[in-house]
Amino acid sequence: MSAKLTQVRGWLPIALAVSLIVNFFLIAVIGGRWLHHGPAQVESGSQVLARAIANAEASLSPADAAAFGAVMTRDAPRYEQAGRQLGEDRVALERQITAEPYDPQAVRQAFARWQASWNRFIDSADDTIVEALGRISPEGRRKLIEQRHQGQPGVRLP
Repeated sequence: MSAKLTQVRGWLPIALAVSLIVNFFLIAVIGGRWLHHGPAQVESGSQVLARAIANAEASLSPADAAAFGAVMTRDAPRYEQAGRQLGEDRVALERQITAEPYDPQAVRQAFARWQASWNRFIDSADDTIVEALGRISPEGRRKLIEQRHQGQPGVRLP
């Protein structure tokens, strides 16, 4: 096995963990809005963060939930503005998706802005996410993955 392949495989668990949190966030922020069909509202970064943490903590033991939440909440000021911008860009994307007449170019532009906001948010929170996952038990991390699979049936990483 080449050294490069071994190095890539070493990053797979980290990539899976980050993917897990990303998926929780997507489910909480975007999926919830579309499922409820309510009017789009911009949430503050702290509201977005609180919901994402609550979703992750729901499947964890009290000790794991407390450890995870403590790390995520501790660093919230560092990525709260990025979370707010993400919420604003999500609302703009939803408005373009539901606009009549439908304008594919406007949707592409709104999607690009949302994606850039998402990347800024993850860039500002990735170290915190990795640390928070490291503070919970192996069983807790397995539960988070199970919760992700339940939320996205059919999506599996190798």
